[in-house]
Amino acid sequence: MEMHENGLRTLSSEGLAMLGTDQLAYIRAQKVKGQTIYMVHGANGQELAGFDNNASALAACLQHDLEAVGLH
Repeated sequence: MEMHENGLRTLSSEGLAMLGTDQLAYIRAQKVKGQTIYMVHGANGQELAGFDNNASALAACLQHDLEAVGLH
């Protein structure tokens, strides 16, 4: 990281991609063979697990100390 005169730090795109990967997750609904599954993704986009419903996906995040964040 670089320190600028104003005290702000800049991250490389690689550094930004790794930010929070072990702490943050997001859940995205996907259609697979005509059924909706709820995929948990790490902050870096890696698929971690799939569930039948959003509540189970969220519970799995909490159980593994991941903070589920919303996507907009």
